[in-house]
Amino acid sequence: MRTELIARLQGVSVARAARQVLGNIHLEIFAGDRIYISGENGAGKTSLLYLLAARLHPWQNAGQREFPWLAEHETLFHLRRHVALISRDEQLRLQKLYAQNTVIDFLLGHADGDDFVYRDLMPEDKQRAEAAIERWQLQALAGRRLKTLSLGEMRLATIARADMFQRRLYLLDEVLNSLSENVAERVTRWISEISESASLLMTGHVPNRAWLSSVTRRLHVQDGAVSEMPVKSEAATATPETQPLQEHRPGVALLVRCEGADFYHDFQLIFKDLSFRLSAGERILLTGANGSGKTTLLRILHGDFRPAWQSGVLEFENTLTHNARRELWQKVQLVAAAHFDYFLPGMTVTEVLASRLSGSIYEYESTLPESVAPVIQAFAVNALLERKFATLSEGEKTRVLLARAFLEAAPVYLIDEGFMALSDRFFSEALAYLNALPEAATVVIAANERIHELKGGLHFKLAHWQLAGGRLTIQS
Repeated sequence: MRTELIARLQGVSVARAARQVLGNIHLEIFAGDRIYISGENGAGKTSLLYLLAARLHPWQNAGQREFPWLAEHETLFHLRRHVALISRDEQLRLQKLYAQNTVIDFLLGHADGDDFVYRDLMPEDKQRAEAAIERWQLQALAGRRLKTLSLGEMRLATIARADMFQRRLYLLDEVLNSLSENVAERVTRWISEISESASLLMTGHVPNRAWLSSVTRRLHVQDGAVSEMPVKSEAATATPETQPLQEHRPGVALLVRCEGADFYHDFQLIFKDLSFRLSAGERILLTGANGSGKTTLLRILHGDFRPAWQSGVLEFENTLTHNARRELWQKVQLVAAAHFDYFLPGMTVTEVLASRLSGSIYEYESTLPESVAPVIQAFAVNALLERKFATLSEGEKTRVLLARAFLEAAPVYLIDEGFMALSDRFFSEALAYLNALPEAATVVIAANERIHELKGGLHFKLAHWQLAGGRLTIQS
């Protein structure tokens, strides 16, 4: 039975980068609602959450957005202390804003529910922050600066921050993406324990989630509209039929040789005495807990990091031999959230794609050749070509980077949690392109989720590399 009204949208539209993404929304949210939001990448799911979090405002100030429980003297600015917003864009904003702060300072800075503390800290503030550190097992991160945290570590710090106070509204955008299995279980348990006096809205593309069993309502976003859908047990959705595995015979050409090397990121030691070899034709699944170094290892393979002074060797050989780093980046394609900020702020999607063909983000053709049309169409990038890459949603950026990677053949493909933000349609397209790669192509996929679907959808066997405690274990 519906009780207290938490939020109401009446005739509200949303625009991003001067483009309407949602139109004439009518929606009421009540205490106790557990709402699952579905829809394709770029449909507007994140925009709906940002509208409710007062990070986006109604287009042309049309319609009404109401939060009846706000006190008479409170404004939408005060709303933010009552709303927990967790999304990749939000955590990136916080990570940049507090780049030099430690995790404990990040939590203390939220001691009164706002982004900054303009008063003396009280003993209970410190106790609340320390309790969050203990509850979320962040002791090892407490003294680390935010700029040194991995995607998963920053996600956990953001969740701990949201957990410091009980909120009226919890807005969780792909919240379990990039989290290791044990951390995802901890977050799932936290979701299930959120008070019934609060409302919870969640987006996601992975159906077999434990929290879906508690969903009370389902919304679907499509063609700018938000529709109420029947609630069904997504957890019971059948998993894809397992494809027959085609035995993969790795090539003999050595591509990367790393021996006894130490690697640092922002003066933080990530790997000590790291050794591995990567050969042509290898297909590898890279797993490890959040913060174990998966992204750093892929960026080492991408040529972004060099060993610490006199600590070992890192050599690129055969087809990866290069004189300038831009030559290597033509040969090693990286699809990762860490690459979202690589491109210049004003670049359109067309320019991002064209830079793949030229090998430079500064010099490229103004148009794309007809030969790349099939891959652009496969990932539904056509409608995005004139838009600024920086304005796209997480799922849309991922689709563009996947299309960019497959525009031309490359010796090596590195995918860092690149499937998590994809709907089933584009996940299947990505698998199809991977299956069509020549036998000599090397693929390294870092993932903690959708592993069963990956193994079932790929026509080749994945070797297993695992990171733990700064050490790399290589299994056959």
